Amino acid sequence: MAAKRGKGKSTSRNRRSPALNVVNLAQTYLQTAIVTQAAFRTTPYEFFTGQQTQTRFKYVQNTFQQGGGTHRVDYDVTGYMPMGNGTQLTLPELFGRDAIDEHGRDVSVSAGGGPGPFWESMKANIELNGGWVKPVMQTVVLNVGFTVGKRVFKNQLGIVRKGLKMAKLDRMVKV
Repeated sequence: MAAKRGKGKSTSRNRRSPALNVVNLAQTYLQTAIVTQAAFRTTPYEFFTGQQTQTRFKYVQNTFQQGGGTHRVDYDVTGYMPMGNGTQLTLPELFGRDAIDEHGRDVSVSAGGGPGPFWESMKANIELNGGWVKPVMQTVVLNVGFTVGKRVFKNQLGIVRKGLKMAKLDRMVKV
C-alpha cells in the first residue's frame, strides 16, 4: 500500500515579524547618509526629493544711516534647486527634472548626453571627498559601532522592549 502524500508534513510558518525595527532603520539611514554624502554631496532627504536649503545673500540699500550705503543680508532659500556646477546631485536631476533654471538655461547634468555627465559629476564628488577609502572606513566604523552598541546596551534595549510590550506596540515597533 502506498503512503499518502502530505499526511505527516506540517505547514511552514512565516517567522518574519511585521514590526518596524527602529535600530536597524537608524543604521540604514546612517549608511545611506554616508553614501549620499560621498557620491552626491547631499543628505538622503535632499538626494531623493531634490529639496535643498541654501544660504544666499543680497545687498540692500541702507536708509537708516546717514550717508546711505549698502549692507549684506543673508537669507535661507528652501526648495528644488538644481546645481549648475554639478557639485550637489539629486535623483530628480538624473531624470532631467532640472533641465531649465529660472533664467531659461539648460543646467541639467544629464542633458545632452544621457546620464554620462551625472556619473562624471559623481566621480568628481567622490574624488573631492577623499576617494572610496573614507566612505568604506565610515561604513566599517558604523557597522562595528552598531554591533558593539547592541551588545553593550542589551539590558537597556530589553527594558525598552518590555515597555513596548506593555503599551501593546510590540507588534508594530521593535528595538
